Amino acid sequence: MIHTSDERRLLRAIGNLCNDTLKESEGRWLAQQLRDSQAMRDLYVDYMSMHANLSSEVALLNPVLSESAGFDAAQLATPKTARNSALPNSRMRSWLFMAASLLFVFVLGGALSYSLMSNDQQLAGGVDANKLTAPVARVTSTQNCRWAESSTEIGYGSELHAGQEINLREGLAELTFADGATMLLESPATLVLESADKIEIREGRLAARVPPESSRLSIHTKTLNLCNVDAEFGLLARETGASELHVFTGSLEANFLDSAGQQREQMEVRGSEAVRTSASTTTIYEFPANAANFVRTMTPTQGPHDGLLAYEGFIYPEGPLTAQNGGFGWAGPWSTIAADRDAGPDSNSVSARSLSTSGMVPRGNHAAIVAHQNRIRRTLATSVGGVFDVAGLVENRDAVRLIGRDGTTLYVSFLQRVDKVDDGFYGLELHRGDGNHNRVLCLGNGADETGYGVTSAVNVYGKANFPSLGSEDTSENLFVLKFTFGSENRDTVEVFRNPVSLRDEQKCIPSAVLKGNFAFDRISLANFHGSKIHEVDEIRIGTHFLAVTGRWGGERGRLLRGLTHIETPSQAPRTTTLTLQYSGNSRNFLPLGVIAY
Repeated sequence: MIHTSDERRLLRAIGNLCNDTLKESEGRWLAQQLRDSQAMRDLYVDYMSMHANLSSEVALLNPVLSESAGFDAAQLATPKTARNSALPNSRMRSWLFMAASLLFVFVLGGALSYSLMSNDQQLAGGVDANKLTAPVARVTSTQNCRWAESSTEIGYGSELHAGQEINLREGLAELTFADGATMLLESPATLVLESADKIEIREGRLAARVPPESSRLSIHTKTLNLCNVDAEFGLLARETGASELHVFTGSLEANFLDSAGQQREQMEVRGSEAVRTSASTTTIYEFPANAANFVRTMTPTQGPHDGLLAYEGFIYPEGPLTAQNGGFGWAGPWSTIAADRDAGPDSNSVSARSLSTSGMVPRGNHAAIVAHQNRIRRTLATSVGGVFDVAGLVENRDAVRLIGRDGTTLYVSFLQRVDKVDDGFYGLELHRGDGNHNRVLCLGNGADETGYGVTSAVNVYGKANFPSLGSEDTSENLFVLKFTFGSENRDTVEVFRNPVSLRDEQKCIPSAVLKGNFAFDRISLANFHGSKIHEVDEIRIGTHFLAVTGRWGGERGRLLRGLTHIETPSQAPRTTTLTLQYSGNSRNFLPLGVIAY
């Protein structure tokens, strides 16, 4: 516990340190407090994390201001003493001594927070510390993790022991085993470390790398037992007992179990192969492995990854949306097709703050169509060699390259909101070229006087046969569209409005189902008539459900994506790196400290 007076003095000292006004005597006092008190170290780490993220926010939201001011945004996180070569030598030596001392204390505090545990302390999962043997694994990376009550003591850097249960409710966690195997868990996930070489996966999705020296490792679910593993693979285990295995490289032995846990069949699964089984059937399905179904690295990615082919988060300054060209998977910038004559083209705009919904992390700003004769669109990258072409989704139709090749599946998601209901036409539209007659789909209100639902000009969906989306409201609505492109343009679209799960597609029931021809190549935002504002955010296009619903967990208003990572090279001192990543953007990836101990 920290006394109020000491806390105030500590906060003043840290503030002076950040502002480059810390006196030498004050620095010595701060260093001593950080050496002696865990509570002081925790408060210091919290303050410096906030300071680093505020600095990065300035660089992220004001890049133009930074350039016009004539300084590098990276300088925001650099002490002035490192930039001012004109300081007297004595003052420089003093500052260098203090900086080195404080850096040591800061990172030492981070290391002590997980490595200095008393012998009588209880670990998560009900394991008594007095009975512990050598740890079988360690948590070496975390991303937005939240743990169940049975695992509340597990976190970044935790040592894991035989018999321990790991229950991850939110986020991603990487486990590194003593023999070199690594396992990256996606929430929700529950597993038990039965011994140093045996793991039970009760539920969850994971990607693992098991080198030859770890080949004794056995991993089992209710219906699958993996052994003789020398591979990189992905594994999905459901509570129902269904299991799905994707082998990326190498090979392993898969033993298929019946509902009583008895082996019924055995086969070798090699690289690029996948199998699926369940407790309710004796059939084993074989199909090509798909690495995009699994998160395989904690490294932040800016371009297409993990099945996500196109993304638009409207991470732009407030102002006109026209000509903005961020995100990825697009063939060009946003282009105004129509604008209210009185309001002007800037009424297709970017407004502050993200739209958000429970379970998705908001980022950047959002699109706002504030006038009422407006349409703005953006074309997707369907050219030869483009991201959709490489994914095998593009077909040629009358010299036009459209997304919709027969036999493929595609998912689209977005957030949408209006501030008034039943107030004229609006919608997020999928187009095949420009023009109303080329509108493949429209999700919104009022097209052809149909009310709130889904319409299609290409398929002549009108008043008599449009699918309704239920009651219109002024809340943020998350839509997920699943396209199944059939032969001879016999396609199916399933529309999920606010799906009950962002992780398990099987739990979601479509709000509307459409049949027709749905190949498209661009996305438009439209707002006509009335006086409402039409807002859209987080447009994602990918090859599977998880790619467009987000994988990181989180909840409404949760702006930070924290990432921690530890590396333990075999021929070097143990090294801990504590880092923060602001808003999932790798160009603001801020290292806060490194220490060898």
